Amino acid sequence: MGCLSLPFKLLGGVALVLALAVGWLYRDRLSAELGRLLNRSTGEASIATGRPGATALSSAKSKVDSLNGWRADSVVLTASEVASLIGAGLHPALRRQLDSLQVELQEGEVAVKAKLATARLPRELTGPLALALREREPVQAGGPIRVIGPGKAEWAVQSFRIRDFPIPRDAVPKLMARAFGDSTRSIPVRIPAGIKEIRVHPSGAILFGAPRP
Repeated sequence: MGCLSLPFKLLGGVALVLALAVGWLYRDRLSAELGRLLNRSTGEASIATGRPGATALSSAKSKVDSLNGWRADSVVLTASEVASLIGAGLHPALRRQLDSLQVELQEGEVAVKAKLATARLPRELTGPLALALREREPVQAGGPIRVIGPGKAEWAVQSFRIRDFPIPRDAVPKLMARAFGDSTRSIPVRIPAGIKEIRVHPSGAILFGAPRP
């Protein structure tokens, strides 16, 4: 019996090693999916927030490199890593208008909070608030982010708030045109090469690699 069971033991050992290897290669993705399942089961989705920084930017770029060099099919970025990529990927003229940038990861979209230079905000769209606008005001904009080409993404702004006052949805394009020079609601964001798709969840942003030849 001992000799007969030996091949099955060896096969079981090989299967265990393969399972552990797969789990290690895709640990980031499995962690994100587990977080989503746990949030769904408890009925709560904690919103991850982060700020840009040199360490987070380096970490984000290292994870993206793994899509190209280590042949991982996906990686998961934290809110701080997403904030760092967005901060580094915005047009310099726009980035200079934003102070204290902070990112929230929500289901299917990214919310950016910052202090914005208000000189270019159209006063006719801010209503009574226009009389009380300071040089810089806290704002929040939210919307999905998607990859549109190699090294290119766009953040489609669908909501905009100044302090605690929401801008009407149909007025967002005009505000974007005046404040950021873009009437399509979308803000271009440069991203590292090799990213095919971005899926945002409260537990993290999953980046999928581009197809390989």
